[in-house]
Amino acid sequence: MNRSRAALAALVFGAGTGSLATEIAASRLLAPYFGSSTIVWANLIGIVLAGLAFGYWLGGRLADRRPERRLLGLIVLAAALWVAMTPFVARPFLDAAVGNLDEASAGAVIGSFFAVLLLFAPAVVLLGMVSPFAIRLALTDVESAGAVAGRFYALSTFGSLLGTFVPALISIPLVGTQRTLLGTAVLLAISASFLLGRKVVLLAGALAALAALPPGAVKDEAGLLH
Repeated sequence: MNRSRAALAALVFGAGTGSLATEIAASRLLAPYFGSSTIVWANLIGIVLAGLAFGYWLGGRLADRRPERRLLGLIVLAAALWVAMTPFVARPFLDAAVGNLDEASAGAVIGSFFAVLLLFAPAVVLLGMVSPFAIRLALTDVESAGAVAGRFYALSTFGSLLGTFVPALISIPLVGTQRTLLGTAVLLAISASFLLGRKVVLLAGALAALAALPPGAVKDEAGLLH
């Protein structure tokens, strides 16, 4: 694998990790407000899958029109910034949403649906665009299309496995949801740097510095900040 394809492969792996890490952190973020019932999980999983599907479609179309490495890097960087922003806007947004739902006698179904849609779906759509876009950039001939697509989707899936188990078993129990989301944003920014250059690493460092802030954006189910 040449250097160009290796950079794309690393980007795809990072995006796969980031997408599932965001989903796992989202479940932890929503639980104090809407619980962790089957319907809340259904909303989360359903919207994430719909976001990925839309991202696949959009990424493929955009890659055919503008097959540019820099554009793909900017897509992943935008996802990184959105994920980094989420824990800081989530609490006031969710507090307001729960208050309005209580007054309207609406349930967790509506609240969790719109919370996921507005807080997490944009980043998921952006990350869904990555694999088809990267495949388009990596293709050099039709004969290798199947191998390239299979390799990239396998890398994305392996990244998703990592993004599932590391937050659930390690990062969220040890450092909390806010810092897990910030760590995910840092990973995505580093992944974007493979296509955008070293300057983006400085941005990744700035995002990492946000982890030093007190974890006050996310509360646990007992109402404690975490």
